[in-house]
This record gives sequence, structure tokens and C-alpha cells, in this order.
Amino acid sequence: MRIVLKILLGVGVVLIICVLLAPVPSFDKPLSTVVEAADGSLLGARAAGDGQWRFPTPDSLPEKYVTCLINYEDRWFWWHPGVNPVAVIKALADNIRAGETVRGGSTITMQVARLARGNPERTYSEKIIEMLSALKLELFRSKRKILLLYAANAPFGGNTVGLEAAAWRYTGRNSNDLTWAEAATLAVLPNAPSLIYPGRHSERLQEKRDGLLLLLAKRKIIDSLTCSLAISEPLPDVALPMPSLAPHLTSRIWIDDPGKRVKTTIDPMLQKEVSVLVNSHQAALEGNLIYNAAALIVEVSSGIVLAYAGNSTLPDTAGIYGRDVDMIPSPRSTGSIMKPFLYAGLLTAGEMLPNALIPDIPTRFPGFRPENSDFSYSGAVPAGDALARSLNIPAVRMLQMMNEERFLNLLHRVGFTTFDKPASHYGLSLILGGGEASLWELAGAYASMARVLNNINTGKEYHAEDWHEPRLVNIEEQKLTSDPSPPLTAPAIWLTYEALQRVNRPETETGWRYFGNAPDIAWKTGTSFGFRDAWAIGTTPAHVVAIWAGNADGEGRPGLSGISSAAPLLFDIFRLLEPGGWFARPEEGMTLTEICAASGFRAGPDCNEKREEWIPSAGLKSEACPYHTVINLDTTGKYRVNISCTQPGEMIRSSWFVLPPAMEYYYRMRNPAYRTLPPFRQGCTDDRQVPAMEFLYPPRDAKIFIPRSLQGQLMSMLPEIAHRRRNAVIYWHLDNRYIGMTKHMHQMELQVNKGEHIITATDDEGMTISRKFICVGSL
Repeated sequence: MRIVLKILLGVGVVLIICVLLAPVPSFDKPLSTVVEAADGSLLGARAAGDGQWRFPTPDSLPEKYVTCLINYEDRWFWWHPGVNPVAVIKALADNIRAGETVRGGSTITMQVARLARGNPERTYSEKIIEMLSALKLELFRSKRKILLLYAANAPFGGNTVGLEAAAWRYTGRNSNDLTWAEAATLAVLPNAPSLIYPGRHSERLQEKRDGLLLLLAKRKIIDSLTCSLAISEPLPDVALPMPSLAPHLTSRIWIDDPGKRVKTTIDPMLQKEVSVLVNSHQAALEGNLIYNAAALIVEVSSGIVLAYAGNSTLPDTAGIYGRDVDMIPSPRSTGSIMKPFLYAGLLTAGEMLPNALIPDIPTRFPGFRPENSDFSYSGAVPAGDALARSLNIPAVRMLQMMNEERFLNLLHRVGFTTFDKPASHYGLSLILGGGEASLWELAGAYASMARVLNNINTGKEYHAEDWHEPRLVNIEEQKLTSDPSPPLTAPAIWLTYEALQRVNRPETETGWRYFGNAPDIAWKTGTSFGFRDAWAIGTTPAHVVAIWAGNADGEGRPGLSGISSAAPLLFDIFRLLEPGGWFARPEEGMTLTEICAASGFRAGPDCNEKREEWIPSAGLKSEACPYHTVINLDTTGKYRVNISCTQPGEMIRSSWFVLPPAMEYYYRMRNPAYRTLPPFRQGCTDDRQVPAMEFLYPPRDAKIFIPRSLQGQLMSMLPEIAHRRRNAVIYWHLDNRYIGMTKHMHQMELQVNKGEHIITATDDEGMTISRKFICVGSL
């Protein structure tokens, strides 16, 4: 008896040592990239590196499938230790009688061990290794985990591996939505996947499936009616393509994080609707040879992405339209889409008031001459109107006020990373598309502005965490840190959105205010130089919608513009969203202040018409109105006088709104109510207190490069002067040499040599102005 115990003990020790030395089954095969929507549905997937559809191991399995699998493969799975001795003995006996291997006797755990070893040829030595590995696996893994390993790595025919991939390939649905018939089909498939799978030997597959369903009914797991209905279901046909609701997002995640399961924040229904709209609008643009468009929807409060259409998904079988290119992260020329950040930045700094007049006159810089889109000039325009009308010249003037380096720093602080060159590289063209930004970062920056405004209206405090790029996955709640010096303040943002709400909508939106459910939207468009990029971005308290249209290869098209090519899609997408009301005016950081009604500056002592206006508190340090001056009129009020012709007691002091000559020249064309200065009464000497003319070009101390024509001739420069009197005559001199006269249009064509020069102009009333410039050379 003692010898028997010793033998048994020795056998046990040897068995334990063998089990401990046996390899633990593990899988290192490449995995598919799986992208899920917020509700867990499949947005898209990419095959693993070896070409197999092999999804990452799921967190759980559907009970229908587990029931079918265990009843078909391993009825005693929950009770055996990884090896079923009865099944092994029966299989051994059957194989000996048949003289060949006709039965394996493997448990699910042993099958996991075989799959982990690459499904080697079935031999008795391999079977022993499988048994030892199965015993070890049962020691270190739970039964549920073992089922997960099996379901994730079992072959399902063709290049389909794992239950989840099989469910989508053969049923077009998530494994959690399988019927009893489908669960039974997928349970029997791995038994002989190379011989039977949907579309091949279907009669044998149906025989196995129906046999399992009858077995479940026999064991009282399903009732007879459920069994009959399940048997009547047709088998899956050929393998289906994987869902592709967001192909560009799937590719982006596949590139950034391959072989992972990523649950995004995408709303699948909204994603479908947005994709349809993008395709519809892009199809309309195709008549103008515009082949690409993209759309992004961001939830303001959290910054999560609700819809991601990186490009049109219309057919491009030849691959010539670039529709595989994800345009959302692609840097493109910004056009005018950055102007709101400049406007808000100046308001934040207190250097400009919301409706202060900004010059809108012909403006030239060395190598750069900005023009408004309609090539017209207003003379002077309120800053808010300049933003709403997207005027280029006032925008450049505002950038001069801030300077390029400060503005570039502001763009970095609000989240832009694509402006990676020094300010000197961009110059003043930075505000008109001289730099590049992506739709991704633009949507993030606009959403961050709205988030700051919403949060200040509820929490009364600025947080650094409010500024961030859009998020494709939910993150844990962050600890908030106070930001005493935010890049943009809530009052500045609110005033910016108030201005953007006034932007004229496209023709397709005519009469929108007459519809009760039409949302208030702060929106902005942009068109890059050469008509290469069309932008439109809209903001409400709840959502930001960002649109880009153009050609992925950068080819420009006449007629491509933000207002015509991108804005219609913007408003169609907003109609899919719940209206979110409008932004509340911040209670802190704003003050009700007297403003000069004519100029929009802080009212000075000479302003005769004033109004109250909400401005950022920082604006209290801004300049008082510079355009009102006190003049002396005669008793009729028709003529100016001074002590050269009138006694002080006969003078009437009057405050007068006087713009500089260049601004006045264009302003009075657009504003008939503007009153020019009265002339001096006959006999009075002009005291020259108010300049009558000024240079438009060249700028003061300009350095000018003169090019040559295609014929090699030195080209001319064209100085220009604005005069208050329309019929004034101006006599021009270059370096004290008379060169000619002008009337009405005061431009003088000059040819100059390298070096320093002085232009002098004298009008017919004797007023003289001069401008020095340097010609630095020519081609």
C-alpha cells in the first residue's frame, strides 16, 4: 500500500512539474484596428497586418453564443479542470478501433492551447502538450477568460478570425445582437472552418447548425417554437464587407494606434446623416471640378467629436480625386477664417473697442497690397462690421495694431500648432491666409472660445483646461486649474460672436429669421488665395460645425468660396442639431460706457453725440475719440473763421467729426450724412490745423524694390495722395524737381533710381506735404 502511495505521489509530482513547465497559452498575432461609435456599434475596421480580420479580445461574450458553444463543443466545460478524462478515453478508444484519428476529445481549453501554438498537426505528443497547457491555463485564468480567448482566436473561415469579426462578416451585426440561429451557426463554424463556411458546403453547415438547435431544444434550453423559427432562418450567404460609416476616421486611428479597439464619441446616426450631406454637396460642387469636402461637429461643453466626415465617400475608382485623403487634419491656407481671433485678441487687450472705426482705404506694403474681396473701400468701418463683412484691409490694419508676433503667440495659446515659423515669415499676410491651419484645430479653437464663454457664465472663473483640441474619446474628469491670464476673455468672445451673428447668410438661407426654429449662429467663412480652400465654421452654445471644401491636390477653381461652396453645407448640418439658444452676456468683466456715436471710440470731451455700449473693462484704457475737433464758425454756421478775419466774440465754437483725408475721401461716398469741413470764409487765412491731404503711398520711410517688366524695362512706382477737396489741383516734385500736376485722381507715375528720395506735393491753396522713401534696387 505504501509503495502504491509513493508511486501515485511520484506520478503527481511529475504531473505537477510537467504542468508548471508547460507553456501558458498566449496570442501575439497582429490584430485588426476596430473603431466603435459612442453606443458601441462598429464605425469601421482595418484588417490586421497579416490580412486577417482578427478583432481585439472583447470584454464579454453574448450568452446565446456561450450556450451554443458549450453545448456543441464542451458540455462539461464549467466543471472539468481543462481536460475531460472521459472524453479523452473515449476518443482514444475510437481512434484505436478506427486505426486513425477520428476524434480529438479536446475541451475548449485544450483548443485554446492548440490555437495559441498555431494549430499544429494533430499527434499524440501534441495532444499531451495541449493537455498540460490546458491544465496550466485553468490554474491561471478564469473560465470566462478562457472563453474570451477562444472566441477571439477561433477560425471562422477565409480570413475571418474570432467571433466579433465573424458576426460582422456573416450577419452584418454586433455579436450581442445575434439570433439563436446565427449564434448556433457561429458556434459550429470553427469545428471545420476550412471545409464549411457561409457560401461553401452550405448543406453540411446547415445540418450541423440545425442539429445543435435541436440539441438545445432537447435539453430544454430553448422551446420548440424558438427552435422551429431558428431552423427556418436562412444561412448567411457570402461574407459581407465591414461597416464603413467613418472611413477617414478609421484610417486616422489605424495610422495613429493600429491593432486597438477604440471607442469614440461619434454619434452613429448623426455620422450617417452628415456623410450623406457631405456627399450631396460635394456632388453639386463637382460640376465646377471641386472634388473634396469635409465636415466636423464638436460638442462645445466637452469638446467631443460627434461626427467626422474627413472627405466625400462618393466613388473614386480611378483614385484621381483624392477622396481617400482625410482633409480634417490636413493643414490648408486659412483665408479669412482667423479674423475672429484677432478681433477678440484686441478686445481682450483693451486696445480696441467693439465698434471703433478702422481705416478701410487703399493700403500698400513692400511686396504686399491687401484688397477687399469686392475691391472697394469704405474709408472707415466699425471694427465689428469689418469682421462681419470680412473686410481684408481693416483686418490688416488691426493686425498692425496688435503686431504679428503677439498675434502668432495668441494663436499658439488658443491651440494652433501649424503656425510653426517665426512671425517675420508670415508678416501681415498672416491674417489673410499667409499661414496654414487644419479643420481639426480650427474647430477645437472655436469650440474652446464658446466653452470659455459658457463656463464663465456659470462658474465665473477661467480654467486652463477649457482650451483643448477636439476629443475623439471620452477622458476622465480633469482637475481644473485657475487661469488668471486667459488668451481671450469672455467679454471679448461674446462681442466677437455678436459680430459674427450678423454675417450675411448665403442665398440658400434667405429669410431665415422668419422661421421660428432657425438657430442663432455665429459663423465665419474664409477663402484662400487662388480659390483653393473654402471654409465655413459656425458656433452655438452647444455645437461647433466646421466645413472645408476644395481639391485635395490644392488645385484652385474659379467660383470656389467659403460663402458659396462651404456655407450651404454648414447650415444644412446645423438643421440636424437641436437649437441651443444664444450666449448670455457675461456679467463680469464688462462695463457700460459712453461711446462716441460717430467713431465708436470712447467718448472724448468734444464728442457731441454719445451712446452707451457694453465693452470689456479692459477697453476703458483705450484711446478716446481722435476724430472730433473744435472749429470756429461764423454766425451763419456756413464758414470757418479764425482771428485773422473775425473777432473772438463773433465766433461760434463747434465740435466737428473730421476723418483724415484718405479715410474721408472714401467714407463720404458710402455715408451721405457725413459733413465735410466748411470752407474758410473769404478773407480768412487757413490755419492748417486740419490737414487737407495725405499720402496713401508710399508709406513713411518705406523701402521700395522696383521690378523690371518682361521686356527688361524698369517699371514705375505710383505714389498716391488723397485730398479733401474733390477739385483740388496738386503739383508734384521729386527731389525738388517738378514732375507734373494732377486733378481729381492724385496718382503720379515715377521712375526712380536706387537711393533715398523725397516726394513733395503742394495743392492749389499752398498746403505742402512730403514723403521720404528709399529705393533699394531693381531686378
